[in-house]
Amino acid sequence: MISLSRLFIHPVKSMRGTAVSQSLVRPAGLAWDRLFMITDTEGTFITARRFPEMVLFTPLIVAEGLFLQAKDGSQALVRFDEFSASGETTEVWGSRFDAYIAPESINRWLSTFFPHPVQLRWIGENPARRVKRAPDVPLGFADGYPFLLINERSFHDLQNRCPAGIRIEQFRPNLVVSGAPAWDEDEWSVIRVGEVTFDVAKPCSRCVLTTVSTERGVAHPAGEPMKTLKTFRQAADDSGDIDFGLNLIARNSGVIRCGDNVAVLARKPARLYADTVPETSTATGGSPAAAIDITCQGKTFRGNNQQILLEQLENAGLRIPYSCRMGSCGCCRLTLESGEVTPLNAGAIDGNTILSCSCIPQSPIVLGENRR
Repeated sequence: MISLSRLFIHPVKSMRGTAVSQSLVRPAGLAWDRLFMITDTEGTFITARRFPEMVLFTPLIVAEGLFLQAKDGSQALVRFDEFSASGETTEVWGSRFDAYIAPESINRWLSTFFPHPVQLRWIGENPARRVKRAPDVPLGFADGYPFLLINERSFHDLQNRCPAGIRIEQFRPNLVVSGAPAWDEDEWSVIRVGEVTFDVAKPCSRCVLTTVSTERGVAHPAGEPMKTLKTFRQAADDSGDIDFGLNLIARNSGVIRCGDNVAVLARKPARLYADTVPETSTATGGSPAAAIDITCQGKTFRGNNQQILLEQLENAGLRIPYSCRMGSCGCCRLTLESGEVTPLNAGAIDGNTILSCSCIPQSPIVLGENRR
């Protein structure tokens, strides 16, 4: 028998999650899940992909608003009625919508933990954002879908394969189910949890966030568990997706509780995955530290030959599209017009096209856009 074994909400995107025993399912997600988010001052989302220490913040929903405790023990409370009266343009993965900004005192406090000013934003009571592939479905600040499900036995199989210690919290699920065979969820199309029916929208493509320790706030130095997932969960097509878990959409509202029965109402053919040999780094390492000039988007700045190119571009204030930050999705692809880079994996260079998340510059470089 399959059952719902654990439930999680994440009130602030990329901050610590909270285990709950029951929750209200709404179209936009579980009650209080991903209602808040950190952005830069222009409204673009900020996550633990870039700032892993974000997972060490503890958010709690209280009657009047949101309570936050930082890793140094300092605390802040922001009330719902203190957010801006009107929505301001906010962006998540290219989707633009209105959200409400916290008062300046809260934003100043949060900004002390980041290298640049940030803002706390609230999606509001009636989210204006919608799921791209289901425009009638409202969505909070989750990446793309309202719910994420993980099969406990699939996680245990990954644990057994992975040389690093991992926790299920690193995958930031909402629903965790037990009693199903490992990877049986690959065939699920429609499920019912308690009295709530969910459609499976797609397998969840994972990113570098899964490598961040929820206890220490740092990414695993060898990129685990993504490195292991890539050996057996990379899609056989050319998408670059590395899947683990299911994205869901709810057909109806209702309360779900740990211990509820889970019924598989419909199945479909599973997505095909390619077994691959783990990539070994082609980086030589040991190069003497040196300052180099990097030119991108018409801006030239002083970089170095030690740090990943994407990080250097971001630190210089340039916006480069990204998703996985692991060399799989291809979103951060750029054209290397001149100069040399060292690839961190075999797929980081293709002719004069490079993945900026997986290359380190070794000489002055000039970069152009790549729209392929």
